[in-house]
Amino acid sequence: MSQDFAKQKRAPKKTQRHSSNKRTINKKTKKSIPAWVWLLMGMFLGVLLMLLFYTIVMQPQQSITGHVIPKTNETKRPQPRFDFYQLLKDQEVTVPDTMPELADMPGEDTIYLLQAGSFRNNTDADRLRAQLLLLNLVVTIEKVKARNGDSWHRVIVGPFKSRSKLAKARSILATHQIDSLLLKRQ
Repeated sequence: MSQDFAKQKRAPKKTQRHSSNKRTINKKTKKSIPAWVWLLMGMFLGVLLMLLFYTIVMQPQQSITGHVIPKTNETKRPQPRFDFYQLLKDQEVTVPDTMPELADMPGEDTIYLLQAGSFRNNTDADRLRAQLLLLNLVVTIEKVKARNGDSWHRVIVGPFKSRSKLAKARSILATHQIDSLLLKRQ
């Protein structure tokens, strides 16, 4: 019972053609709203909302009797008075022609130092000392006994006899984020 399927004639698929025709017919009969109608409706709704906002918020509020309530920012402010012109004329100071010399150098017996750190451990103090020596600063470690008997190791930068050298060393420490404490010794 073998059959030869190659020689048989195929029947046209009428059901598929009818279904595709029904789809196109349904699309044509189904009416959709054009895009320009949606655009006009959106614009109309926007204008309506703006008009409503303007009448409620932007217009001055009216009371029940119909009188307009004045806004608070329309009141007159007092004008500022500038009396310092007259006050400065009364406090006039005369400056001499020659300026006295500013003491750039402190007294001979005063020395300025910068304390860059204080450590209980000598190795920590020595580590900071090495770091400051690489920055071309004069650094010493000073051992101090506290009241309770503990020994502390202070890292001292200096001594400085001029304020300009002191300020330069302080700025170097500040750029490397090292806090310093100014010490004044006789």
